[in-house]
Amino acid sequence: MIQGSSWFVRDQTGQGTLSLAIQRICARTAGPDALIHTADLPLGGVQVWAEPETVPEDRLWVLHHRMAREINLGGWHTETGPERLLVLGWSGSHLDHRARVLSAALVNRLADHERTASLALRTAAQLLGRPATDPVEVAADTLTLVAHDLRWPARLALLDDLERTSEIENVRHKLARVAGLEARVRRRCAAHLNVALRTIHTLAGLPAGFQAAHALPRLVGTERLVAATIPNRPLTGSTR
Repeated sequence: MIQGSSWFVRDQTGQGTLSLAIQRICARTAGPDALIHTADLPLGGVQVWAEPETVPEDRLWVLHHRMAREINLGGWHTETGPERLLVLGWSGSHLDHRARVLSAALVNRLADHERTASLALRTAAQLLGRPATDPVEVAADTLTLVAHDLRWPARLALLDDLERTSEIENVRHKLARVAGLEARVRRRCAAHLNVALRTIHTLAGLPAGFQAAHALPRLVGTERLVAATIPNRPLTGSTR
């Protein structure tokens, strides 16, 4: 439906660093069954579309808006359409929103260590009740669930070590504020995962000296490895 029918898709098939970052965000949002493509736009920006065979036509609009919300949370301005989603550069208002959401996470979910400990305890106990359980697998699965409940580990991993810059001074200030809040959230998430690990350490009978690093790579998979090697230099055309 989209391929071959849109001049955006037909004439622009290259991928820049921003395009690859947006693709990771959209692929995570769309789920494993949807095949998501991205490409640079002729005059700047990124287009996003789904392989028609992997997403029913009546779901495209909903999917585009879901992906747009997640991209907006990253700080970019988007425009949605029936066939594709367009990412048009930094948005000052969306960067402000990201800062507010990060701040709210620090004083709400990421301040509730008791919830993390309780979730880890319940999950580990349930997994250990199954036959032939591996304590290391129990720890990994429990930390995966805790990380999902925290929400931010996967989100931050998508942009981890990516360079986010702008030539506009006001946007640079907003990006710096977001970067500082992300660093705090990243540290707080690590603290929560350590709380979870300590909670299940004795319960699961983990080997002596077992550390969270043995299980954490499963939380971000290849997305973190890709993000760490691709610099992201987003467009600066939008400051809304």
